[in-house]
Amino acid sequence: MKVFLTIFMLIMLVLSLALGVDESAKEMQSEAFNRALSAFGLAKGLNMVISLIQGTELSFTPVGVGLNFSIGEVLDPFNDMVERFSWVMLASSVSLGIQKILLELSSGLFLQLALLLSVLLSSVLLWVKKYENSLFLSYALKFFTLVLILRFSAVLFIYSTEILHNSVLETQYIESSQVVSVTKVELDELHNKNKILVKEQKREGFFSGLSSKYDRVLKNLNVSKQLEAMQNSIDNASKNIITLITIFVFESVLLPLLFFWFLIASVKMVFRTEFKFEKLNTVYNH
Repeated sequence: MKVFLTIFMLIMLVLSLALGVDESAKEMQSEAFNRALSAFGLAKGLNMVISLIQGTELSFTPVGVGLNFSIGEVLDPFNDMVERFSWVMLASSVSLGIQKILLELSSGLFLQLALLLSVLLSSVLLWVKKYENSLFLSYALKFFTLVLILRFSAVLFIYSTEILHNSVLETQYIESSQVVSVTKVELDELHNKNKILVKEQKREGFFSGLSSKYDRVLKNLNVSKQLEAMQNSIDNASKNIITLITIFVFESVLLPLLFFWFLIASVKMVFRTEFKFEKLNTVYNH
């Protein structure tokens, strides 16, 4: 048991000093943070273009066409969902930013030195016979276990979260993001068409919106089909926004809370556990 424990402590020390472990975790965390920022940017872009479209509503009402009124009815509920989506993504980005700080702290020089000190102290006390069952060894092993948890908990969390994302959630994330992006492009096109209507209305005069030139513009827009297609796109985008919200709430809210709970439980267990060696066996007295 002494040999096994000593080898284990040395392996953990080597892993702690290996830069590759921390660098890989930082790269994974940066990818997750970039995904959250990308989704947040998409949400804010959707919100902006919807606001621009709805901002032209009063320009059309006097003409009698009622175009913006109909578009407003379609976009109002969707805009509410987009605003909530943007708040979720902001919270996810903040959560991932905190994780980045914790990852930097876990790979800091202080914890590296603390782990080195705990390994040296525990190894010496472990192999000195008169300290084999002493409180000094018990406290040294507690110190080593506590530092080990603080050193590798953030790294293990980042690795496990990224593996879960790549194996289970990535396909849904990519597909949903693409659908929402396509809807944003369609809304951009709708906004550009609205700007054409505004320009034509101003050019033809405030109360001459039924002129032949203005009629041609409306005919080219094919308003009813445009609204019907827009409604289908918005319904599809809404479903995929819910999927994205679910993914990011799970990854950046629920999993970190679960991780934090396990971290607190592990620290409590370390302080409650008494390490003793009797006949080269480890006995845990809770």
